Amino acid sequence: MKKILLPATIVMLCQFGPASVNGYCANQAQVNQLRSDVATWNSLRSKGSEPVIDLNYAKLNDANLNDADLHDASMIKAGLNGAAINRSNLKNANLYLAKLKRANIKDASLEGANLVKTDMRSACMSRTNLRSANLAMADLRWVILDEVNLNSAFLEKAKLFGATLKSADLRGANLKGVEMLGQANLTGAKVSVNTILPNGKRATSLWASIHGARFIKEPETPAVVMDYSEISLPEINTVGIPEKPNDSTTPGPPALKPQIILEQDVQAWNAMRTQQPELKPDMEEEDLSDARLEGADLKALAMNNATMDGADMDSADFSGSQLANTSWKRADLKNANFQNADLTGANFENAFMRGANLSNANLTGARFYGTRVQDANMQNADMQKVNLFNADLTGANLCGANLKNAQLMDTILNGAHISTSTITPSGKPATRSWAVLRGARFTDNKE
Repeated sequence: MKKILLPATIVMLCQFGPASVNGYCANQAQVNQLRSDVATWNSLRSKGSEPVIDLNYAKLNDANLNDADLHDASMIKAGLNGAAINRSNLKNANLYLAKLKRANIKDASLEGANLVKTDMRSACMSRTNLRSANLAMADLRWVILDEVNLNSAFLEKAKLFGATLKSADLRGANLKGVEMLGQANLTGAKVSVNTILPNGKRATSLWASIHGARFIKEPETPAVVMDYSEISLPEINTVGIPEKPNDSTTPGPPALKPQIILEQDVQAWNAMRTQQPELKPDMEEEDLSDARLEGADLKALAMNNATMDGADMDSADFSGSQLANTSWKRADLKNANFQNADLTGANFENAFMRGANLSNANLTGARFYGTRVQDANMQNADMQKVNLFNADLTGANLCGANLKNAQLMDTILNGAHISTSTITPSGKPATRSWAVLRGARFTDNKE
């Protein structure tokens, strides 16, 4: 039995091919209705006409969802960056792995919600009700949590650097393992003997005084504990899992994409791909920003327009994948494999790509502003119109690379391998003098 990180509710892993991908995304009709008219949405919900709310993976960035009725909604990995969700009802909603950066969620209800591993950096959540919510491993850096109700909430291993919790109610909150609580503003926050501190001990009046909080006397109760770690699932090749989504005439729990596994357990993801090579999840426009995916098997996948900004993908395998117009800003890609990949128009600004394999890749129009590509293999890569401003290609192998119309302003080519098969920005083959002028190594043979 394989154990992987999943939300408290058991997620059904569904098997699909390219033709059935849409069945595993959000209910698009629901997404469209919610975006276009919240009042009508709320009316339909009050009549019970939408018993199952499937907004998993929904793209609702910057949407106006103020006053929306989203109680009990399934919103796993939904994109809500910059959204306005003020005064909305999200009671008992499942927002596992959701993206809520810079969202406005003031005066809302998230009581009992599943917010495990959500990214809420720089969100504004003043006066929101988070009572009994599961915020384990949530990223709450720089979040405004003034006057919020976190009574009996579970925040184990959450990040609170720079967060403000002025006058917040932390009585009964479990803060065990919370990171950087000392850098959060707790002025006037309510704590009690039932507040569990990062070290696992109960809060005291002395601790409250030191941190500018208020200590409230109340009877001692058991510490709040919620499940967020290991949930048992059958092996990847599960018997009885449908090959297609449920019949739309039969309402049931929303199905999830297999890539829900990817961000939780790379080893399990890789095993799934090995055991089921025919399984090729469509990951176009997927948001994997800041994900930790070292060594992930992502070869031969459709990932056009996906975002990997800030992700840790050292030694990941993207060989043969469709990666046009992808974004990799500040990503760690040491020794990553992009052989034969289509990276047309990709943005690698300030990424770290030492030792990456980009041989035979299509990099037409890609941007490498300030990118460190030392010792990379770029043999026979199509690099026409590539922008290498301030990029460091020390020791990179550019034999056979086509750099026609490439921009090489302030590009470091010290020790880079150049040959007669290398095409320069002028469209002409490289010469020894061209290479030496740039500190590169030149060979006459066409390696």
